[in-house]
Amino acid sequence: MYIVIVNPTAGNGKAMKLFKTIQKDPLFKQKECRTFLTEYEGHGKKIAEQVAEIYKEKITSILVIGGDGTLNEVMNGLRHHRSIPVSTIPAGSGNDFSRGIGVKSNSLELFRKLVTRPKSRRCRLGMYTINGRKKLPPAFFLNSIGIGFDATVALIANKSRYKKILNRLGIGSLSYVLALIQGLSRFEPVALKVIVDGHVSRFEKGFMVTISNHPFYGGGMKIAPTAHIQKPELSVLVIDDISKWKVLFLFVTVFFGKHTRFKEVHLLKGNVITIEAEQRIPIQIDGDTSMADTCEIKKTEEMREFHVA
Repeated sequence: MYIVIVNPTAGNGKAMKLFKTIQKDPLFKQKECRTFLTEYEGHGKKIAEQVAEIYKEKITSILVIGGDGTLNEVMNGLRHHRSIPVSTIPAGSGNDFSRGIGVKSNSLELFRKLVTRPKSRRCRLGMYTINGRKKLPPAFFLNSIGIGFDATVALIANKSRYKKILNRLGIGSLSYVLALIQGLSRFEPVALKVIVDGHVSRFEKGFMVTISNHPFYGGGMKIAPTAHIQKPELSVLVIDDISKWKVLFLFVTVFFGKHTRFKEVHLLKGNVITIEAEQRIPIQIDGDTSMADTCEIKKTEEMREFHVA
């Protein structure tokens, strides 16, 4: 049995359109695919929890059709059922996790390969705890955690009208570029303390900190060129004391992974990271935004199984 979890609003309806095509394929019935549609934020987590408990002995794989946010919810829903493999057909606006594990298509043919001859890829997820108005319980993240400017950009993009339009046109990643330009006028640097495996670094004019599980974020930007989802450490990038005009130029180079040459960019690696700010600042976890003053992050020791084609 395959459990298919679909976010019908992902990619401004692209996920639902793709699902309807897949549903008509003879393999959909032959492989005993059972479908669940998400109806609200967080529903993917609840669905995954319930189906894993009810069908755990029968599930071959859980197939997610949606974006990184839906996949994040499903992985957190499977926290106590870690032996169940997961596969994804990317249909969101960013789809960075798919890039990170080498999934390069989002088609009917990908579905056919995933249910007939999948390849197993074992990956390590990240885990985080944030402190804001209240301390939230630990949770998984797939791609990255950003504190400061990139979280401001994600917040603007998520609330923008143009994101839906650009998703409809198939150029959803451009929404992050437009939001970046808007964010430059709003964000002010803050003092940050970054602790990596016990080593403390202080940045008085911290612009952003990004902790990455693989190279990509923001719809294909290569923010952490050396990060690898199977390695035991996370990549930590800090941008400190940089002029706003230079940020625009820096982010152009991010698409090619050349931003690491800037003197304002500091690169660290480690398994356990703590970020502390003097005030509550924006934070993004796999594109979803919140506010926090402290964030504790680590790479999981356990490898999770994903199916790819």
